[in-house]
Amino acid sequence: MDVPKSWNSYPSGFGLKGGQGFATYRLNVLIDQADQLLAIRVPNIFSSYKLWINGKLLATAGQVGTSRDTSSAEQFPRIVTFNGQADKLDIVVQVSNFQHRKGGIWKDFTLGDNSDITKSQMKLTVQEMIIFGSLMIIGIYHIGLYAFRRQEYFTLYFGLLCLFVAARTSVTSDAYLMQLFTSLTWEAGMKVEYISFALSVVSGYLYIYGLFPKDASKRVKRIIVSFGISLCFVVLLTPAIGFTRLLPVFQLFVLLASLYSLFVLITAQMRKREGASFVLAGVAVFVVTILNDMLFYNEWFANNQLVPLGLFFFILMQSFIISTRFSSALRRVEQVSDELRELNIHLEERIEERTEALRRTNETLEQTNRELARVEMSRRHLMTNISHDLRTPITLLQGYLEAMQDGVVKSEEQQKKYIRMMLGKVGGLNRLIGNLFELTKLEAGQLRFEYAEVTLSEWMNQLCEHYELDVRSRGIQFICGYTPSPEEQEEPLPPERILLHIDQQRMDQVLANLIYNAIKYTPAEGRIALTFQFERNSNRAVVKVGDTGSGIESEHMPFIFDRFYKKDKARNSAEGGSGLGLAIAKEIVEAHDGTISAESVFGEGTVICFTLPAVLAE
Repeated sequence: MDVPKSWNSYPSGFGLKGGQGFATYRLNVLIDQADQLLAIRVPNIFSSYKLWINGKLLATAGQVGTSRDTSSAEQFPRIVTFNGQADKLDIVVQVSNFQHRKGGIWKDFTLGDNSDITKSQMKLTVQEMIIFGSLMIIGIYHIGLYAFRRQEYFTLYFGLLCLFVAARTSVTSDAYLMQLFTSLTWEAGMKVEYISFALSVVSGYLYIYGLFPKDASKRVKRIIVSFGISLCFVVLLTPAIGFTRLLPVFQLFVLLASLYSLFVLITAQMRKREGASFVLAGVAVFVVTILNDMLFYNEWFANNQLVPLGLFFFILMQSFIISTRFSSALRRVEQVSDELRELNIHLEERIEERTEALRRTNETLEQTNRELARVEMSRRHLMTNISHDLRTPITLLQGYLEAMQDGVVKSEEQQKKYIRMMLGKVGGLNRLIGNLFELTKLEAGQLRFEYAEVTLSEWMNQLCEHYELDVRSRGIQFICGYTPSPEEQEEPLPPERILLHIDQQRMDQVLANLIYNAIKYTPAEGRIALTFQFERNSNRAVVKVGDTGSGIESEHMPFIFDRFYKKDKARNSAEGGSGLGLAIAKEIVEAHDGTISAESVFGEGTVICFTLPAVLAE
């Protein structure tokens, strides 16, 4: 018989075609005598055996029997040492199998010097333990990645794939898991192998699907997951002799899933998905090693299992994928950081613009509020003044009319006198009402001004000409002219170069109030001076109206520009006067961005001074 080879392939006359039965192998080996220990490495033999060399029983695995009841399975390789002082080895192996689909000796025995065999086994053990440890570490690492970032499901599936392949590796070949846990039965190890086999297919496809969901089919995913879990239940619920016979089904499942995964990866590569080329290379090599293991288990052309090596290459490709994605993530983070930085800059600009707009809006609202407050205050002042200052003349008119109605005034001369008195009161009422409305509009900012540019020289000449006759006709001396300021003493400025931006009609109204007020309180042979100056440092024209009249007491000075302020000796208290003249003058001057003030010495005279913005012409 050909050895190694399972006895399922032996001629049918032996009765071992179904894999169940027992047999004895015998081999004679001629050697050179040597004073040293020799060793034979015994591979996994399905599914129990006894080994004799030169008539000495040196190794057993499981219970060799002639039926299922009298036999039990066990598997993991052994190294058997013996004395090499012989020229011939008589090797006898009894094998029985009633638990697995295949029986017999599948792999080579290795004969040699004890130290060489031990070294070879140690190398093989180190290689397999490195692969097993790497698979465990990488699997746990990727599951940890998923625990910290659950958006990337493919890391979980890749970690599970590594763990399932590691679990299968631990119960095949040297079966380290079985050697570590001696209480673990041979059948339990077979269940771990087949369940890991099925779940490796499921997790592998889920990994591909997690990487490229747009290129893979959800329907195929459901089929693969459902079928793989079904195979796991079959393994759990049936004995090894049952589910091991389904190995062709497992292999067909692996083959179809692998081919579809390759189709998905080729599609992703054609669509230029990120990392598709690395995954395609890794999966292609992994599929080749899977096919090799399938050939091994079917005893076609293959001598060793290569799936762990294929998965190791696959892991190497996965590291490139992670590096690529990490680099891409860093680039995206840098790009997003740059965009955020630019956005913050623009945001600060927009915030500044919005803040400026809000500031302007607030200023507008404050201005509107001030204007509304002024309008409301003017309205209240108007109502108060109307109720207070209109009541007296109206009461007098009512008294005059009642006297005429009752016949108290009988003569024609008295009637004419009373009519003249009533006409005077009506005229005063008209002037009062007009002044009130004008002052109210001024305070509310509703009075329209018609500004025009005029030189100080031209305006001064008009005023001097207009008021000179009225003042002199009352026997009062009138002085009118331009007076240089102290800083102009060396080089006086000509008034023709000083430009004013004023409403002449309104400013004439101001000067009329001031000059006619001065005329009322200046006795004959007194003096009234209308003088003009220019302050170069503040660019303002200064206009002064001074008299040598009775003056104003100091306690009245703070109130002379208030509306309706009347006191016997105050300048606003002219007989029949409304007390609004100086208040109107103040509003007009302030509307021109000017200021107005007064200085007085009681008994010596008064000076009313107001300033207006002015510029020098070239």
